[in-house]
Amino acid sequence: MSVADVISGGGLGRRLGWMDALRNPLGTACHHAYGSPVLAVVYHAVCDTVPDHLKHIYRPRTPKEFTEDLDFLLKHFEPTDLPTVTGSAMGGPEIRRPSLLVTFDDGMREVAEVAMPILRRKGIRPALYLNLNFLDNKTLFYRHKASLLAERLSRLAVADPRRAVCAATLARAGAIAADPAAGVMMVSWHQRAVLDEIATVLEFDTAGFLATRKPYLTRDEITDLMAEGVSIGAHGFDHPNHRLLTPEQRKQEVTGSVAGIRELFGPGCGSFAFPYSDEGLPDTMFGELYGDGVDVTFGTSWPRRSAPQRRIQRICFENGPAPAKQQLIKRLLRGGAGNMKRALAG
Repeated sequence: MSVADVISGGGLGRRLGWMDALRNPLGTACHHAYGSPVLAVVYHAVCDTVPDHLKHIYRPRTPKEFTEDLDFLLKHFEPTDLPTVTGSAMGGPEIRRPSLLVTFDDGMREVAEVAMPILRRKGIRPALYLNLNFLDNKTLFYRHKASLLAERLSRLAVADPRRAVCAATLARAGAIAADPAAGVMMVSWHQRAVLDEIATVLEFDTAGFLATRKPYLTRDEITDLMAEGVSIGAHGFDHPNHRLLTPEQRKQEVTGSVAGIRELFGPGCGSFAFPYSDEGLPDTMFGELYGDGVDVTFGTSWPRRSAPQRRIQRICFENGPAPAKQQLIKRLLRGGAGNMKRALAG
């Protein structure tokens, strides 16, 4: 086996043919690295000015950056949609050409207002992964609340007594940092009630924010997007880290939210995207989920060759300002190095 075969996992020329590799080396490399011709990418929001509820979590792409990402990706991949990917993963017609699936998590308003006009021009039908509790702006994602509180804390004077009160409250929850603005971002899903205590100290009105800012899409807005060919999937009820859940909690988050999304938006909405990542979750769980009404699942970890075809991995481009080309190649090289290490070890 050649070094190239070891890095890619073995059999590049045998499986895809050298002509394909020469015509589209990046598409071929992604196909082999991910074990699928489909490159699934995930975003959350697209905006010129980052709102406070996202500011301390990740850096959304600007409209210009998002457009440049898509222009680059479409040079190497044909746009596809979630029904096509799901059908292929479940034994339907095989996808042979390098293809691009664009997804968005959390149901953010900016998807409809900023990203969709760009996607329409590119002929891309994305998939949206929704949290049932956030629909219609009923509740605020605890990480979005933490970011809003972190921003308020960062604007307080050093001598403001509220900083010390918040720091003490966070310390009791184990979220200890040199600055309370950093500490509030350490609060986990299990500790999220602490954020309500901090909000009271800082006089932050969560209900008022949801009513006026409306950070999430409504059911009517989602229905309108579906009429344009946008697909819908489940992202859980309120976005916990599944590695911190019990098996019973995990199953309810997945199957319960998929059932809820199907009830609201139709029987075709049977896929699930794991919040954060599906890395480290027990392999046996996935077979159980697929046997319990879940069509396919999406994660954001490096793909494992032994994983079922219905377990699909995505790549996120919200890890800084670097263009999609640079981030994708870096991801492939890192994954290739991992394949080399595993091959040499075993």
